[in-house]
Amino acid sequence: MESNLDDHRPGLKPPRFSLATLFVAIAILGVLFAAMNYLGTYATLLFILFTLAVAAHVAGNALGTQLRANGDRPPITSDDSARRRRDPIATADFAPPSQLRQRSALGKPIFISTVVGSAAGAVLGGYGLTMLMEHPTVITIALGVLASSVLGGIWTFGASSFLQVASSALRQAARDSKH
Repeated sequence: MESNLDDHRPGLKPPRFSLATLFVAIAILGVLFAAMNYLGTYATLLFILFTLAVAAHVAGNALGTQLRANGDRPPITSDDSARRRRDPIATADFAPPSQLRQRSALGKPIFISTVVGSAAGAVLGGYGLTMLMEHPTVITIALGVLASSVLGGIWTFGASSFLQVASSALRQAARDSKH
């Protein structure tokens, strides 16, 4: 499906706030700190979670309504576009599509680094947790080693896959810039 490069319908406007909004935010924080002192931490955190969920729902509805209203407008015709701009946008004005949208296997390096990270997490985290325990038992040591192993594997997988994708994108960008 070919996209219309001369579609100049308005998008979302950038968020703005005033000094009065800043004062309201500070007042709300003061009320929340007072509630935390009066009601306790957990009750206040539950209240904040509920309030944020309602605010996210309202903000999502407002953004969706604005985007739907902008999308219902007909695109600006080429006559209107010519008045606003001298040169229409060409496909060559954009960067070539990246290969990041294509799915590919992560490969052996990610698997090996994840296993090594999991083992390092098990050894280092298990040792550290054992040293912190007052009365370690076999079960608590095993759970500490298992938890540290899982965390080490997750962090290593995330970091190594991010580095692999970032280096692939940089190589592609450097290759495409030479053309």
